[in-house]
Amino acid sequence: MNTRTTDTLLRPFAEIDRLIRGEGYASAAAVARTTRYHDALAVEAPLCLQAATALLERRGGRIVLYTGFVVPELFPQGENDGPLGTVALARALQRTGFSPSVHVDRELVDTTRWLAAELGCEMPIVPIRIDTPPPCDVAIAIEKPGANAEGVLHTFDGRRIEGGSQPIDALFTELSDRGVLTLAVGDVGNELGFGGLSDLVRRLLPDGGRCRCGCGSGIAAAASANLLVPAAVSNWGAYGIAAALAVLAREPQAALLASEEERMLRVAAVRGCRDGVRRRGVYGVDGIVGDLSVRLVESILDLVNAAMT
Repeated sequence: MNTRTTDTLLRPFAEIDRLIRGEGYASAAAVARTTRYHDALAVEAPLCLQAATALLERRGGRIVLYTGFVVPELFPQGENDGPLGTVALARALQRTGFSPSVHVDRELVDTTRWLAAELGCEMPIVPIRIDTPPPCDVAIAIEKPGANAEGVLHTFDGRRIEGGSQPIDALFTELSDRGVLTLAVGDVGNELGFGGLSDLVRRLLPDGGRCRCGCGSGIAAAASANLLVPAAVSNWGAYGIAAALAVLAREPQAALLASEEERMLRVAAVRGCRDGVRRRGVYGVDGIVGDLSVRLVESILDLVNAAMT
């Protein structure tokens, strides 16, 4: 296969990666940070293509998806970045031949079930248990806080998380040691899966190396995953992987619709699931107005449809 043919085949996936980096949709700072993360991973293939390919190699397997970012004083009912992407990716996995289950912090179980209902899909959605790893072939973490080198969870701006999200770092590591494929999606670097980029997180972020909570170790997550997909917004990373699955599996219904993103954002807000930057239940995510996120989903879907022709 010549270089031109290879470039043509990779183009839609490269464009999906460009969109999840937030180009044209997120702030310049978020785009620059995510681009640095993508460059540091130094993979030849686009990240969403790499993730979708690894997943489809295990088609028919059991997949466990983890999400939930709960901080009692800030997000008592959880953050809306994470659950939306998790449900969208879980549905895509269902439609491409997998048996997914979703494991979330208990404060988010009902909201996540509402989101799944908005997408017209049924799957097990249960509270996270950290005592016994579930039997699975793939484990995926989307916007799940990861502990730093001192074992402390943080928000992106350096606050210690206590009494909120269940830490799953040890569980994820145990699954990886058992030969389970682990995949993580995050945006800042305080999420599970960024261990391989922790030095870069410390250099890029004001609280990366030293946080405000007193632990002295910063917000950079210490645990790694086999595959990491950084995105400007974690939901967008999950939507990108779903789109790549749709193209590779020739299953366009695996991709999220713009109307579905709009409905999920509104449902999350009504349910008390908060924007992680504005820290209120609003029509938006990570400080980005909802209409921009809807437009991004529409742009990703355009790429999927074009790749199908």
